[in-house]
Amino acid sequence: MKATTTAVKSAIAAGGIAAASVFAAATASAAGANIQGFGTSEQLVDGPLITNYTVSNLQQSNAAIPGYTPKGTLYQADITARSDGGTVTPMVRDFSARGPNGQTYKLIDKVGVPNGLNPAPIPQGSESRGALYFDVTGAPPNGVVYNDGLQDILIWTSNVPGASAPGAPNSSPVPGALPGPATNS
Repeated sequence: MKATTTAVKSAIAAGGIAAASVFAAATASAAGANIQGFGTSEQLVDGPLITNYTVSNLQQSNAAIPGYTPKGTLYQADITARSDGGTVTPMVRDFSARGPNGQTYKLIDKVGVPNGLNPAPIPQGSESRGALYFDVTGAPPNGVVYNDGLQDILIWTSNVPGASAPGAPNSSPVPGALPGPATNS
């Protein structure tokens, strides 16, 4: 079989377009997310339903979860879900922890967890508090992500751009983001 120059060029172009499309889709999913520091309230709007989530205190945990043996290191984060519009249902399973390398750690939700956020409906003006637990099997997480199944919507991180002390570089990028260029000091 003889390949023509035109066929080879077409195949190379198609491969380049496919690679660019994958990169653009990955960038677009992170680009639309609302990125804030831990302890900041982030609003999730679904038509007339408005839920304000606040995630804080992502740290290693020594909690015992009955019926669950971690494969890695157990982490937990505090969470508050508040209804600011309608009766909302916290979408607890949409939360994950994420490391600076992009590795995602799913929420432990197959068994009951101590002080976990109750997924019961919250009437307007009320709130529910609890904890989220993650089994971290790789790099320590530096963020918690709310993902709607298609893309990241809300991100809380210890590395919000511009949040460092003046002249102090962030130790790691926003969860899943590529590190910035090195600076000469």
